[in-house]
Amino acid sequence: MFEDEFSALQADMVDICNEYSCGVADKIFIYAANEGMILAQHFYCISNKIFDCHKLNDTDLQIEFDVSDDCQEQVLDILNEDIQRLQSLCEKYDQPVPKLMKLVYEPKTKKFNGEYKYENQTTDEVSVFDNYDAWFEEEKSRLEKQG
Repeated sequence: MFEDEFSALQADMVDICNEYSCGVADKIFIYAANEGMILAQHFYCISNKIFDCHKLNDTDLQIEFDVSDDCQEQVLDILNEDIQRLQSLCEKYDQPVPKLMKLVYEPKTKKFNGEYKYENQTTDEVSVFDNYDAWFEEEKSRLEKQG
């Protein structure tokens, strides 16, 4: 029961990001931090390039993505709600609550990978934003090395 509900919430997170990227992303990256403050972010791999969510119109595709503040806010609201629901679910089933989830989904192959951390990842020197930026740059660098 717990695993099914946990998976359903992650699927909801992936679905909203897939919708945001008009279903054309090769990979969807979702960063979900919950360390007293919730931070959700998402970015994408399209045509072998990494794009932050607000930069999707910089792709070479002939698609007009809705990257308006309103649309971005709607996506983040859903991601934040799902993170809160995940916490409630973990507490309900007496399971550890992930402090950080890095979710990667490949829509074309339906391949899903999740990395979960259960200890706080931030310190006085390293913020939740620093950790997100580091992951973004790490994925960008990994892609450039492949290409």
